[in-house]
Order: sequence, then C-alpha cells, then structure tokens
Amino acid sequence: MTPDEAAALLAATPGDLDATVADLPGAPGLYAWWTTTPLGLGGAVHDGRTLLDVGAARMLRNRIRRQDLYRTGVSRLRRVLAGLLLEELSLAPTWAAEVVLPKADEERLTAWMHQRMLLTALPDDRSADLLGPVAARLGESAMASDTAGRAEERFVAAAGDKPVRPAGEVFRRP
Repeated sequence: MTPDEAAALLAATPGDLDATVADLPGAPGLYAWWTTTPLGLGGAVHDGRTLLDVGAARMLRNRIRRQDLYRTGVSRLRRVLAGLLLEELSLAPTWAAEVVLPKADEERLTAWMHQRMLLTALPDDRSADLLGPVAARLGESAMASDTAGRAEERFVAAAGDKPVRPAGEVFRRP
C-alpha cells in the first residue's frame, strides 16, 4: 500500500466508534483519532473533522483498547484531553507511579471520548515505515500543537506535588 492510499483510507469517513474498536485486529497498523467537537487544539480538518492524532501501533487492538480508551497513565491522547476537560468533567488527577485518574474519572473521560471522537484504523505490517509519509499527507495533528503540550502539563500540574511514600508502605492505585 502506498502512503497516498493509506492516507486516503485513514481520512475516509469513520464509522461508529464502538463497531470500529470491536473490529480492530491484533495486527500492526495505523490509526487516526478525529473529532467534530471544537477543542481549541488546531489540527488538520478533513470533511468537518479535526485530526487529533495519527500513529502506528504494533497491535492496533491493544493500542486503542488498552491505552487510548482505557488508562490516562499510558495514553498521551487521554492526558491531553483530561487537561482540557478538567473542569467540564470534574476530573481529579492524582499521583501513582505517574499522574493518573481515579477509576470513576477514567470512566467519565472514556464516555466523553465515545460520544465525541471518531477513529479510523488500517492494518498494515509496514505501519512504522508508513507513519511519517502518511502523517505528512494528512496534515498536522492536534497532538503536535503547543496547546496540546500545555493541556498535558495542566493535567500533571492538577495532581499537585508528588507525595513521598514512606519506605515499606504498600502502593495502592487510586
């Protein structure tokens, strides 16, 4: 597949997010996150949708289900969104090994994403090689903006200073 073909497929009109996620293979591929909700992040616009993020994954299913739609601690997309939506969703970041959201907050953020975000994905064994050329054809993603960086910093700052845990105290995830 050529970069032009891959970019065209990723820019195609996304289907239902739940159906797209359910059909994700456990294979390498490219993915693109889109939104029609103005977030003030910038990003290339295709057919009224703003490109939030484009990336390559070794396993599409795991990348999307176990990172972007699951845990803020392992997904930059979620950290940026959480930084933008702190007040709107009443999110309360806290420290674990890194800054995370409590389970109820993670669930609210995931619900927000399901209501307002779209996903296109393309299985391809050469995804790592295709990513640069495909991203160039799609245009700048919102995640590359300075605003996204500031939103991520805001998310981390909202957790406050990292507390010192006494030696021997058992760690419990919030």
